[in-house]
Amino acid sequence: MQSLSKQLGLIKKKFPEQSERIEELYEADEDFRNLCSDYFLCVQHLQKFQKEFGEKKHTLKEYQEIYSELEKELFHFIFDIS
Repeated sequence: MQSLSKQLGLIKKKFPEQSERIEELYEADEDFRNLCSDYFLCVQHLQKFQKEFGEKKHTLKEYQEIYSELEKELFHFIFDIS
């Protein structure tokens, strides 16, 4: 389980005007603590996937450019265009 301060910090950042209520719920309600934990883990995974997708998106764009260039070269060879 992630540290209490990181979980609460994330939740409080999302709902800054409810800081005291968040602390009260966290101390008193196990379901709320579990919800905070699930939310924290979801945010971590989402950030990880966004980073990975961003890197893959760049690679995909590079391959699309290479694909286009190769396709043009094939066209020139096949149709004997100088």
